[in-house]
Amino acid sequence: MARIVLLKDGQSFPYELTVFPARMGRHPDCDVQVDSNMVSRFHAQLVNVDNKIMLEDLSSGNGSFLNGRQLEENKPLALRHNDRIKLGPIKFRYEEESNDSSSELGMTMGVDLNDGASSTIMGSASARGFGVFEVRPEDKLRGILKINQNLAGLIEVSSIAPKILDTLFEIFPQADRGAILMKDSVHKRFVPIAQKRRAESEDESVRLSRTVLERVINDKAGILSADAASDSRFSASESISSLTIHSMMCVPMLDMEGEPFGVISLDTQNPMKRFTEEDLELLLAVASQSANSYENVRLLQSHLDKQKQDKEMNIARGVQKALLPDKLPDVEGYRFFASYDAAQAVGGDYFDCFLIGPRKVCVSFGDVAGKGVPGALIMSRMASVVQSTMSFTDDVRIAIQRINSHMCHNMVEGRFVTYILGVIDLEKNRITMANAGHMSPMIRKANGEVEEFNQETIGIPVGIINGYPYEVVERKIAVGDMFVLVTDGVDEAMDPDGNLYTKERVHEFVANGSPDPEVLGRALLADVRVHANGREQNDDITIMTFGRLR
Repeated sequence: MARIVLLKDGQSFPYELTVFPARMGRHPDCDVQVDSNMVSRFHAQLVNVDNKIMLEDLSSGNGSFLNGRQLEENKPLALRHNDRIKLGPIKFRYEEESNDSSSELGMTMGVDLNDGASSTIMGSASARGFGVFEVRPEDKLRGILKINQNLAGLIEVSSIAPKILDTLFEIFPQADRGAILMKDSVHKRFVPIAQKRRAESEDESVRLSRTVLERVINDKAGILSADAASDSRFSASESISSLTIHSMMCVPMLDMEGEPFGVISLDTQNPMKRFTEEDLELLLAVASQSANSYENVRLLQSHLDKQKQDKEMNIARGVQKALLPDKLPDVEGYRFFASYDAAQAVGGDYFDCFLIGPRKVCVSFGDVAGKGVPGALIMSRMASVVQSTMSFTDDVRIAIQRINSHMCHNMVEGRFVTYILGVIDLEKNRITMANAGHMSPMIRKANGEVEEFNQETIGIPVGIINGYPYEVVERKIAVGDMFVLVTDGVDEAMDPDGNLYTKERVHEFVANGSPDPEVLGRALLADVRVHANGREQNDDITIMTFGRLR
């Protein structure tokens, strides 16, 4: 895998190279778009020739440069790992991902982790706490106060690393270059997120020994290389010799569990201003405080995200509530009641009850597989489909087929709706009903006897098989008959010991309860709450009751 890395303002912005040619320039159609008037609209391009990535100038106005050498028109040059590219004033680095066993540490975004470099470890110190305060305590305190002052008020994680480097260059005047690496949450490797140089130069990178990085991460300790340039084990390392690194420090940043999530590296090119063990202790103290700042900003960001999510969920709750009827039909001789309690901010239970013309009432009741936001989205779709369908027909047989067909179209796998559709003819006092996989309504007669529809009339849930032939049943509604529909959040409600409310208890409560639909519905909900005895609701609870009073 190859990438091109834009180096800007001490930060790195990678572009993965997956399609060739990859054009670079100011035009929006470029694969690597550059915002600079000094760069041509189509300035250069990267081409793949015999599995070799090459850079080609596209007759640019200010030229394309590879490692300081200007490219000739129509004469592409092959790229190697860590080659420097310059288009006008804009600088890039070309990178090829290593396939060796150390690749999990990353070789990306402008920091070279050189495999051949085995640093001279002149000193090390634990990264836990603030180090030993007996060593230059006044300097440590000054450093901690400075980093606290400079990082105060930051609320974005991306802005912390550059601030840390700026502060470190104040604390350590001998530092020439610095870099901060962070652990990638996806690939679990350390990648550079910020770098800084005290003096401008053609080379934008900060080089870091892979050996040092591994030691810092594995030992969770700071490393000091007091004389890297003169060490024989660095003599073959381009990352040390070509940049004349004389001294370097590298320390980890530890999270609240004591695990490294970041690394800070500083080096100097001046042989007269080498880092000491006291400098290492000071850097560890500053790194520890910087790690705390990261944790604080992450916690703050998590809190702000949670507030935003809560606000959005409150809006969603209001939207869902608006989908449910705010009042039920008020017709002579009948009474209707319904209650809805979501287990979360929004839920997947659904009910509706409305007049179709002057003398018919549609009863619609369902339970989406799943709760929370996914269930609520399907519930909202179901509500819309039912309203649309019933505005064209009051025939239950036709309506249930159309509703199922709509819900089968583009339905998410594993999401379905157990559903009951009924139409009450107020003139004939009869109800026509289709049941798509939901538990049968309980019908309480005037004498307290409770019966249910035949289980063989219950079809499969809506949204599974398009064209399924649902059976439609019809029965008379006698004076005193009351229908009770519940979702499984009622019979599966649990007490603190995990005991279910059970369908049998619902049956018994309906048989012995009030003959008034509203009174019985409210009492049933209250009894479920008594059973739960303070246990958190684990599913949406919806109850609908209706019956003929006279």
